[in-house]
Amino acid sequence: MINPVLLIVIPLLLAFVGVMFKNLSKSLLFFGLILNTIFAFFVQKGSYELGGWQPPFGINLLVDNYSLFGIVLINVLFLVSSLIGIRKIEKYSLPLLISLAGLNGMVLTNDLFNFYVFFEIATISAYIISTLHGKYHHTFNYLVLGSVGSSLYLLGIIIVYAVVGSLNMSDLSMHFSELSANIQLIVSILIFSGLAVEAKLIPFNSWVRGIYSNVNTLTAPLFSAVYASTVFLVFGRFFSNLITISGPLFNIFIAITFITFIFAEASATATKNMREILTFSSIGQAGLITGLFLIGGGYAAILQIINNAFAKIVMFSTAANVYENNSSDSIDQAAGIFRKYPLIGFGFTVSALSLIGLPLFFGFYAKFNIINTAFNTNWIIPLVILLGSLLEGVYYIRMLVKLWVPGEEHEETTEKLTTKFSMNKLFVISVVSVVVGFLFIVGGIYPELFGDFVQNVSTPLKDSLSYLSMGVM
Repeated sequence: MINPVLLIVIPLLLAFVGVMFKNLSKSLLFFGLILNTIFAFFVQKGSYELGGWQPPFGINLLVDNYSLFGIVLINVLFLVSSLIGIRKIEKYSLPLLISLAGLNGMVLTNDLFNFYVFFEIATISAYIISTLHGKYHHTFNYLVLGSVGSSLYLLGIIIVYAVVGSLNMSDLSMHFSELSANIQLIVSILIFSGLAVEAKLIPFNSWVRGIYSNVNTLTAPLFSAVYASTVFLVFGRFFSNLITISGPLFNIFIAITFITFIFAEASATATKNMREILTFSSIGQAGLITGLFLIGGGYAAILQIINNAFAKIVMFSTAANVYENNSSDSIDQAAGIFRKYPLIGFGFTVSALSLIGLPLFFGFYAKFNIINTAFNTNWIIPLVILLGSLLEGVYYIRMLVKLWVPGEEHEETTEKLTTKFSMNKLFVISVVSVVVGFLFIVGGIYPELFGDFVQNVSTPLKDSLSYLSMGVM
């Protein structure tokens, strides 16, 4: 079986080799991605001590069903994203390798400071990768807000260490409730705020539109699927196993997440550019998923993480390809483009319908569990989710109609009316679109194929004793 340390060490080692042999950096990147993806499936569950010191005194990596799912998802999505954007990689192979190491470390680590180190590695790599769009003021805005977020998180764990004397996450989960109410309040706010920047929550998400609305075929799937899924998984771990919140603070956090959801979904209806629509959709999904984790809906949240990640990797890649080849991603100008590229259109359409949550698609099973979870809280949250889903249906159906049917409503559809927009280098996107579309349909017809698996993944978020027994010897 594979030691999970290798998932961090291999990309870092290959990045170091790539510095010396720059001509091989792209080959080293894909060698590392393939190796990591294979290894991720064979990692053995358990607690791995580093340096010979047992936790809580030493740093350790924790592999349970939840983190095992996380590393498999991250490495698979990272490999697919890099294949889609292979022609955009250019000189960014080394930041991508370092990014992969940081993202794996974020999910695997069981130490708050070690998480901060990996978090910084991943976000600094993201700043560098985001410069691909050439609009550096957006990257600067991202860097400033990201630095503020990481500083808030660091301040939070400094307070924890000063009070408890330990930063082991399993150990802290046993003692967090014993801290004074004021310390719990301060630490919860600081850590929530630190993660909220990358989780795209209001009011910490002003960087998102500048980055996501200008993505290309490499950065589009990388940010919308890989980075987003990693942050969601980390958020779920922190606010399920480590930090317990209640009272007014709980209501405030819930309000932030679901206001983010409803505001973003409403904003998406007001734009007609593909990448902007998907940007607001991503922000909305961030609010929904983080809100589900806060109310204890880990199972529903993981279903939606899967739904969102694979849908966005298809949809954002398609939108970025449209823009790169036509200098525009307006749905009005691209009307009828899926008639030219039906395989892409199939994957994009199924992904959108799955995100909406229509029957016969995987997203329906996810939405059913989301609504069911929400009804266990109060009537306001399910009402907000239903309203947001309705808005989501409006802008996605409008977009699909435009992209499949050229011309105005009163005009007869003919080949002459089909858009002059074109797409190219579509082999990987086409394959991914067909595979994802097929999986969403199979998952919708036979949800039990995925339901038991996700149930096992979400168990560590419910069974604290199991989590603790693995993390602390």
